[in-house]
Amino acid sequence: MQNTRASILAMGAILMLVQGCNNSTEPLAITTLGEVNLSIHLSNVGSLSKAATIDLENLYIELNNGVATVRDTVAVSGNSQTIVSNSYTDLVEGSWSVKAESRDVNDIVIHSDSTTFTVVPTNTVDVSLSLTSKYSMLVANFVGIADSVSRCELLVDAALVADSSFEAQSGVGSTLSLSYDYLSTGVEHNIKLDAYGDMWGAEYLLYTGDTTVTVIAGADNNYTINLVWVGPNEVPLGTAAVEITIGPTGTQTVTGDFQSPVIVTDIDGNVYSTVIIGTQTWMAENLKVTRYRDGTEVTHVTDNAAWANLTTEAYCIYSNNAENEVDTYGALYNWYALNDSRNIAPEGWHVPTDDEWKELEMALGMSQEQADQGSSWRGTDEGDKLKSTSGWYNGGNGNNSSGFTALPGGYRYDGTTGDYGNITISGYFWTATESSSGYGWNHTLIYSESRISRGFAFKKSGHSVRCVKD
Repeated sequence: MQNTRASILAMGAILMLVQGCNNSTEPLAITTLGEVNLSIHLSNVGSLSKAATIDLENLYIELNNGVATVRDTVAVSGNSQTIVSNSYTDLVEGSWSVKAESRDVNDIVIHSDSTTFTVVPTNTVDVSLSLTSKYSMLVANFVGIADSVSRCELLVDAALVADSSFEAQSGVGSTLSLSYDYLSTGVEHNIKLDAYGDMWGAEYLLYTGDTTVTVIAGADNNYTINLVWVGPNEVPLGTAAVEITIGPTGTQTVTGDFQSPVIVTDIDGNVYSTVIIGTQTWMAENLKVTRYRDGTEVTHVTDNAAWANLTTEAYCIYSNNAENEVDTYGALYNWYALNDSRNIAPEGWHVPTDDEWKELEMALGMSQEQADQGSSWRGTDEGDKLKSTSGWYNGGNGNNSSGFTALPGGYRYDGTTGDYGNITISGYFWTATESSSGYGWNHTLIYSESRISRGFAFKKSGHSVRCVKD
């Protein structure tokens, strides 16, 4: 009996222990750890260009679930493509983010990207990031540099980033490369190209052009820059269309050919800039030569009465005063001088005919019917396209969109007085074409008109002369 009682008491104690355990509020311990395999592909790392490299030093990795953070630093080196693979274990279940950032030896961030993933207990999650460099490389390859160009500049956002001087070359095979690292993506950049050259003993900006680009990381971006000849007198000489590519390969190639400027020198050694308008090439300055091609002198007449009675060739300087800026306004010639058989124009050039002046005007927008009208103001705004942007009386300047840079050199009166007049007010330009006996055709610009007058004047009159290329 006593043994049976002891057994019952022992069993009751065991049941109480079991019941006590079943009523406990403490949670059971469950393992909820997972693992992530992280692969990071870095593209466009070190070979941003043919000219330079970016040397990566470290890749910084950060895993975060809002409570815990896991950070890692991986040493990397710069090459065209780098793959980093790491495994991270003992991560609690739930949502995580991962951010990766690469930096170069100068601690500049080159790549940056992030993504999210979910950790599942006892499972392995594969996460991949492909990071493209946030910078592109800009390389300018100048092809067919004009023989007058000896220095080129590359500007990004108005800052000079590359400047190269070289010995002037000739021929379309001449090339020059300029480069710039770290062209950031996703924002606008102004890319500007300037080409300089030596002319007449001084350096001038000869070609210039720019465009605004937004570089997209990891993709080639194609743009066009129009390079315009500006020259010493800022006279347009056409444009060269430049196709450029900025991207992972970092190349910018000039496929157009620079157009060498046409420079003309007369027998006295005076050098004139020129301009192409339509199919013609014109002097962009007034003639100021004092000798014919054979070396004989053009007759210089200063006396008013003598000038008024001339029936032979002659030239003069306005008001007989060399300080009246002959370099700017040139000389005044009578019609006989420009039709003299000894030839007043430089070799390869000639004094234009009336028809050639009409061709010039029609290239600027005038109709044939308007051009043929005589003794009248014709056209619309062709005069403004010819007139210089300064120097005309009372603000009557033009826009000089043609590059002709016509200036108000005035005139010397015909066969009555031989007086001078209208400097800064009008510009009178002879043609080599006779209107009638004693008269020649001329074309006139005035400060108060946007149009061009075609008329005739006494052959004894003193007018400005522009030459046109043969």
